[in-house]
Amino acid sequence: MRHGPASLLALLLACLAAHAQDVLDRRAHEASGILSAQPSWPEGMFDPAFSRQVSDDQLRGIGKDFFAKAGAVKTVLGTSRTNAHSGSFDLVMEKGVVVPMQLTISDKPPHQVVGLFFGKPVPLMKDMPAVAKALRKLGGRISFGVWKLGDGEPQPLATLDPDTPLAIGSAFKLYVLGTLMEQLKAGRSPAHTVPLTDACRSLPSGQMQEWPANAPVTLSTAANLMIAQSDNTATDLLIRNLGRENIEAMLPVMGMKDPARNRPFLTTVELFRLKLMQDESLADEYLKLDEAGRRRFLQEKVAPGPLDLAKMDVGGLATPNRIDQLEWFASASDLCRALDWIRVAGEGPAGSPTRTLRDALAINRGLDISEDRFPWVGFKGGSEPGVICLAYLLQDRAGTWYALAVAWNDTEEGVQESELAALVQRAIFVLGDPQPAAPVPASAAP
Repeated sequence: MRHGPASLLALLLACLAAHAQDVLDRRAHEASGILSAQPSWPEGMFDPAFSRQVSDDQLRGIGKDFFAKAGAVKTVLGTSRTNAHSGSFDLVMEKGVVVPMQLTISDKPPHQVVGLFFGKPVPLMKDMPAVAKALRKLGGRISFGVWKLGDGEPQPLATLDPDTPLAIGSAFKLYVLGTLMEQLKAGRSPAHTVPLTDACRSLPSGQMQEWPANAPVTLSTAANLMIAQSDNTATDLLIRNLGRENIEAMLPVMGMKDPARNRPFLTTVELFRLKLMQDESLADEYLKLDEAGRRRFLQEKVAPGPLDLAKMDVGGLATPNRIDQLEWFASASDLCRALDWIRVAGEGPAGSPTRTLRDALAINRGLDISEDRFPWVGFKGGSEPGVICLAYLLQDRAGTWYALAVAWNDTEEGVQESELAALVQRAIFVLGDPQPAAPVPASAAP
């Protein structure tokens, strides 16, 4: 058989890609030899620049420490690829835990290791109920669930107190996104431009707070920044232009079971003022009021305009601060229904307004999730001291949709984002396994 130039080039590129993958896999197995009672690795495996930063003795110390805690490496599993020369792996250890490993090698022969990181060991989990069981051990309060999505009601694969509303931090921005999608369906244009006013200028995260006064911003741009960068100023810009009451009306539409707890629906500026004012009586007075009183209070005493940091105690967010009273609240099942609503509302041809807004969730995938298993990943998280929330909308290669949501609150102590992230990443790895977990009844929480 004769090949034309184009087919020969494609064949060559495929061979090069396969070779790069083989080299990365080989280096991953070689690097796993560090985690041993007698750490070892091939001579010349590390790039000189890496060796100047981490000595052989340091590597041996790290390897022996992991071995003492987790035992020997049994299996090396590839979980995701950033590119042909960088990826993530799971090292399955003999003591029933998994050590996440991130590895980067040079793109030039002999493909020496230029980056290597071993993460915190997490329990080896073979199914979704095992994930929920591991989450139960974290302490504090947790609401968690994984659901398979389709034409009917979401099907639970594993749950842990899924209907318990908890503080969700910036994950509340999913409801702002949904409200904008609903208004676009009614005819509003994503290209509609609104001015950035001082009343919307909030604190980070994000960058829009540094933009010039009255800068014109399209609704689409604000939504992308709100989701991908969790930009608080972009969020407040949207809340003020969509209408607080319109967002509140969308909460039950998007599946929230107890929307009253989020009325009035706070802007980030309002939350910062209530939590960080040096005079704590402002928050105390607000919390004593009913819904109508709180609305008047926000308008009259929590005045709009630029935040005056001189009058604020930024240390008020160093530890959990009224997270069970002043926050945005939702359960894991609430978030699942919101993600499912966004999924359905965003169906349509590529480039359509609501599809484009749904795709804003995919700009930032959050954790390092295999593109082979989940080509499309939508993510929104939220955090403050004592609060972590991770919400995922995922579509696997076969086209099946899933939602995963978890909120972890502790009113007394901070919560460890890395610990929760490791468990969620493992959950998504299990979810993407070729042999999926069987559904369990929603009431059968592990």
